[in-house]
Amino acid sequence: MRRILSALLIALSLLIIISPSVEAAEVKNFIKLNEPRDNFMTSSSRVLITGETVPETNVVVLVNGRKEGRELSVGAAGIFMTQVPISSKENIITVKASFPSGGTETVTRRVYLLENESKLPELTSLIQTLKSFLILK
Repeated sequence: MRRILSALLIALSLLIIISPSVEAAEVKNFIKLNEPRDNFMTSSSRVLITGETVPETNVVVLVNGRKEGRELSVGAAGIFMTQVPISSKENIITVKASFPSGGTETVTRRVYLLENESKLPELTSLIQTLKSFLILK
């Protein structure tokens, strides 16, 4: 029994010595933008930007091609959050991530600024039309 145990220990030791070094699994670069959704409509002049990415990543937010605010450093949790101002009717929000590995990735969303909430599409007239259509059937 001792010989078998000794042989197993020697074999295991040789396997550890001969086998290639075990490196940490390579983390794939990604950026997930949670907010805002694409084609988001708002009457607010500020938009919340939230997302997730690889820890220790630098994130830059652009609104219509202009850098808004400072560069965000993402901590160990990989979560980022900021608010950016919007002013035109149609805004292109671009979030660029620069990963520790040297790679980059970009995510883009369209955000529409409504003049005020009363300018929302005429849902009441649409609902009335649908109701009258359903009643006639």
